[in-house]
Amino acid sequence: MPFFLRWLMSLLVISGSATAQIYADFQTTAGHFTCELSHQETPRTVANFISLAEGTRRWVDERNGLLSSASTRQPFYNGMAIHRVVNAEGFQLMQAGSKRGDGTDGPGYELPDEMNAKVPATYRFDQAYRIAMANAGPNTNGSQFFITGTAMNGLEGKHTVFGKVVSGQSVIDAILETQVDAQEKPIAPIVIEKVTIRRVGKAAMKFQVPAMKLPTLSEPSFERTVAPAPENTDRFVFSQGQRSELLVYASIDPAREIWQKLESRWHAPSPINARFYDVTHPEGFPVTGFRPVLARYHSDAITPMDLKGWTLSLENAEGVYLFSFPHMGDMGYMFTPAGSKVSQTGTIRSASLMYQAAPHHAVAEFELDQRKIIHLHLGFDKKIKNNLHGRCVTRVKHFVVTNPETHTGFYPGESTEPGGDRGFSMVPIH
Repeated sequence: MPFFLRWLMSLLVISGSATAQIYADFQTTAGHFTCELSHQETPRTVANFISLAEGTRRWVDERNGLLSSASTRQPFYNGMAIHRVVNAEGFQLMQAGSKRGDGTDGPGYELPDEMNAKVPATYRFDQAYRIAMANAGPNTNGSQFFITGTAMNGLEGKHTVFGKVVSGQSVIDAILETQVDAQEKPIAPIVIEKVTIRRVGKAAMKFQVPAMKLPTLSEPSFERTVAPAPENTDRFVFSQGQRSELLVYASIDPAREIWQKLESRWHAPSPINARFYDVTHPEGFPVTGFRPVLARYHSDAITPMDLKGWTLSLENAEGVYLFSFPHMGDMGYMFTPAGSKVSQTGTIRSASLMYQAAPHHAVAEFELDQRKIIHLHLGFDKKIKNNLHGRCVTRVKHFVVTNPETHTGFYPGESTEPGGDRGFSMVPIH
């Protein structure tokens, strides 16, 4: 083959590879725009978005606990309103992905973050028109996303960027100009009518969503009995396996039109399975509807079911903390203030310990004897041998002494974030 033809063929191959891409075409009541999805840089996040947009995976409507069909496609985003618009100087975004329309729900499962400092496209907000995952803290991604209208560098390291707007930027600008109420919700609804996924090029066509280890949802069958205690309590018997999260929706409405989401239950790897779920109802108002949904996860879901049996160490702008939560005996801590070599020690009030676990994150709160409340949002990123590591958001309430003689006072209503969190480690107590 002549050199010119070989050069032309290689150029075509390179060009074809470079243009291999996945696009999301948004048809909204405000106009059309297209996002290019970073399927190579953030494959799991993109796979989640694609499968929700195309309806190829099951999701739960958290307004009533109804699970989408597994046999017929039910696209998640079609007909959904853009529920939040912010147009402030240096902070502009539009947000969607909430069936309730208030940003308090998702698809019934969560995904870890996919930010990588070595891959700037996954975390930088140094340019406008980026599409990124909205979340409630580390590793709490689901279905909600936002699109920026300006550079917002303060979001770096907090949200996974999984694409950019490549056409229709004027539509984004127009949406950002819409009038909103006190909750930042558009007064005149703006609806996503349809999201269409387009694959261009062989590499994009070969992108396999099922290979990305996304969680799966199912409806377990159950039997209903009366719990031995307390009164007015029904017991729903079924099996919840390991590495699964149970979502529960119940109704006491005779017409079963009003549903309430009850407390979820994460079942970490353990030698036993959970066998039932108790629901206590008001006297005279029996449970008329019960809908359990099981979200099953893969081996990267490593959140322990309890803090008991672990030591937890972290560092923030206040200093270095070491907390100990033994199964038996007092819980204690050691704190070394920033810039000091002198450590403080004390106890943790056992009655104050609260812990809520989910597959990829946990929220913990407890009170120190020095009149300080620690609130932690832990995002579990990796397990090395038996030790757990991840990122942490710390909030603190310092007791305000109003009478130095009696040491009486109060906790402020709002927590403060010390800033400078440098991650955490958890080590089993032997």
